[in-house]
Amino acid sequence: MIKKDIQNFLGTRVEINLDLLKRNFTELKKNIDPKVKIAGVVKANAYGHDLHTISDELVMLGCDYLMVASLREALSIRKYFEKEKSHPSVPIMVMGATTQSDFELAIKANITLTLFSLEDANRLNALALDLKTTAKVHVKMDTGFNRLGYKDHRLMVEDIQKMVQMPAIYVEGLFTHLALTDRDSDAIQFRKFDDVISALQAIGIEIPLKHVCDSIGTIAYPERQYDLVRMGALLYGYCSRPTPFELSPIMNFKTNISAIKWIEAGEGVSYDSTYIVNEKRKIATLPVGYADGLPRMLSNQGYFIVSGMKAPIVGLMCMDQCMVDVTHISDCEVGSEVILFDSKALPLVLLASQAKTNRNEILSRISMRVPRVFFKEDKICKIVDYLL
Repeated sequence: MIKKDIQNFLGTRVEINLDLLKRNFTELKKNIDPKVKIAGVVKANAYGHDLHTISDELVMLGCDYLMVASLREALSIRKYFEKEKSHPSVPIMVMGATTQSDFELAIKANITLTLFSLEDANRLNALALDLKTTAKVHVKMDTGFNRLGYKDHRLMVEDIQKMVQMPAIYVEGLFTHLALTDRDSDAIQFRKFDDVISALQAIGIEIPLKHVCDSIGTIAYPERQYDLVRMGALLYGYCSRPTPFELSPIMNFKTNISAIKWIEAGEGVSYDSTYIVNEKRKIATLPVGYADGLPRMLSNQGYFIVSGMKAPIVGLMCMDQCMVDVTHISDCEVGSEVILFDSKALPLVLLASQAKTNRNEILSRISMRVPRVFFKEDKICKIVDYLL
């Protein structure tokens, strides 16, 4: 559910700055060849930022394609756009596998599918013929990631030759994914991809959209943009490689203190009393836990920011709550704002390091009970609350 024009919002929430999304996209676009299309990757609820809102914003900013991991994500975007009467023709692609039982749903919603078998192509073609339409596909090849795609590249060329002859199949794209282990192994993957392109061209087949690079690949290999680049983490303000422009993380995760109490020496905090104080301490309870997306690994070792100061997480993190030690923070009280991560006081990369994970895992795990509060020009422009 979406609420508008609410200028005050307290409690556990994420705050998302759409002006910074625009800035990231604009700076990124300056580094992309004008002939190269930009695909916005909005899988996993747009990396936790809200699938519908971010998809809408990216299309308005000039994104050429939207890409997701699953058909359900793609159908959700299409349904939302139809409801809003916006972007009726924007292409949406499923980068993962789609079962044959769902092919008809994809065709009817004009969703581009990824294929990596002739059997799937034959089935998709038959259904599209019955529906008197054309199914658009991208063929995935495995060049070393060993996840999805044709491992036998000679077979893939033979199969593509058959696919392009199918009356209801349009082979729009060919793609692969870098493992990004090192530059030498990346070069091998690029060479395999280029060899397949050459093999297809030798038999008169030109694939319109060839793509390899995700966010990291686009930054690491600006000369390898091909026909399209797939932008995910970069749009949201993150990249593990140095960028030629300043990235701005667009999300802050916040909450407010729900209770404060003093506990005496010898008392424990939370389940199993894994944290026992040796002197009188002031403990604040926060209405946020691992069900909201915080890693339980932070128990007894991470910290959050209260009144500009580090407040150590004490005791085991609970499903719905966690506790921090605020003995040294004199000006905090019930209702005081707590930064769980942001771009300055506690960057997400630091929180992820404390939890022994990566940024994308934390972003994508932020749960549906955490409202997304969107800002433009420093004012709340929209609130998405999945539970109301």
